[in-house]
Amino acid sequence: MKSSVVWTFLLILLLPAAARAEVYTWTDASGKRVYSDQPPPNVNARRLDVRAPVAPLPASAPVVEKKAEKKPAASDNAAIDAANAKVKAQNCKAAQSNLSTLQLNGRIRLPGSNALATDVQRNEMIRQAQKDVQTWCNK
Repeated sequence: MKSSVVWTFLLILLLPAAARAEVYTWTDASGKRVYSDQPPPNVNARRLDVRAPVAPLPASAPVVEKKAEKKPAASDNAAIDAANAKVKAQNCKAAQSNLSTLQLNGRIRLPGSNALATDVQRNEMIRQAQKDVQTWCNK
């Protein structure tokens, strides 16, 4: 009983290797087509691709662009522009708040640290915040 389970398990392990085996074809001396997993010596054998084809994706409706579909594209662009404007306004507000905080507070902790920023570091942070305000607020 144990040996049959072991042999079954081993055969199952070998199945993928057998499925990947190469197949060759050639015509023998009598004119018959021969198929084998090994090409014979001194014969011009051709290797065949016998892998199972990949199942195609389910057929969907063909994509046909109609004139009526171009109008929603314009409204989609308008929606994207509106979303971008909203994000830009949020970033502008955050940049202004950050600049205000840096300018009003005398001592600032460095990001990710408990150490206080030196005056040089604080001034650099203020310059960067001013650049951010210019970028996001067009000022």
